[in-house]
Amino acid sequence: MPARTAAATMWSGVHDAGGAGALSGGAQGGTKMSAAISLYVGINETRWNHHPVATGPLACIAPVYGATIKTKKENCVRVPDDADVYEDSGAFSDGPGQRLSFADALTRQIEHAKKYEYIRQVRALASYDLLIDEKWSNGSRSKIRWSESEAVAAVSETVDAARFLSAHRGDVPAGAKLILSAQGVTPAQYLECAQRIAPFFDGDVLGLGGWCILGKRPSLMSSFRETIRLVVPFAAQFTKRIHIWGMCYAPALGELLWMCDRYGIELSTDSSGPQVRPTRGDWGYMGWRDPDYKRAPVETRGLDRARHVKATRAWLADFRSLEWYREPKKGKGEQLCLF
Repeated sequence: MPARTAAATMWSGVHDAGGAGALSGGAQGGTKMSAAISLYVGINETRWNHHPVATGPLACIAPVYGATIKTKKENCVRVPDDADVYEDSGAFSDGPGQRLSFADALTRQIEHAKKYEYIRQVRALASYDLLIDEKWSNGSRSKIRWSESEAVAAVSETVDAARFLSAHRGDVPAGAKLILSAQGVTPAQYLECAQRIAPFFDGDVLGLGGWCILGKRPSLMSSFRETIRLVVPFAAQFTKRIHIWGMCYAPALGELLWMCDRYGIELSTDSSGPQVRPTRGDWGYMGWRDPDYKRAPVETRGLDRARHVKATRAWLADFRSLEWYREPKKGKGEQLCLF
């Protein structure tokens, strides 16, 4: 683990500061700010252990969730009134035989936003892509990377999803942009997917899918590095915003941020981890984990969840000052791809 910086020590100690106001702005997770990496906090509850959901200014919501076919259910949420929302498609929870048509997937997103009263807060809505970093077996999904040949169909499905959503802009919430996602197993396949969805952009966000697995499979970092060296320069031709789905893995975020900065692109990510980790007795991420943290009593646990969200957002906002912010390593004989 890299040496702890002074900032990391500060983040680690946030839960000891005491009280919901120990961080400026109270327990609501901070205010909208200019950040190195913007964090959209995943929500799948209506309360955080007896306390209001406190995502802060940015939230990410999927209409359904569940790791198995049996446990999959509608995502019952309470969205803070002042939070801007990125709405995911729920594709990651649709197992074999459950995948929807593109039209039905869009309807599911719209109806969910209406039912839970956050439709006016949706700032971007995601395409119904097909993920290549998970496989289903006996009704459960696991983090298993597809082969390149298996992913060919997933790339085509992902391109078709972007095409459909772009053609139905009039059906998304007023003022919302689209998050058109790309997939691919190899760097070349990923670039091909980005090239095929590029014509559908109109001020939209490029979603980088399929990299949630990096935290469990760091050996894929070399492929990730080569992918972002190809995709980010190309993406700069048609977008100013990239969102990497479900990512809090510091080495990957730092190098992706470096690439985005080089090409004038804003970077964001989403995760439910910042609000879930304290419920499991975990505090912090790489560089500021606190091994002495103990899960708070249920009566105050929701406050710790809010403080951990705020601490994680501060960590990501300051990422340019951290040791992971660096140019992606290049392989032998390889040069940074410039478009």
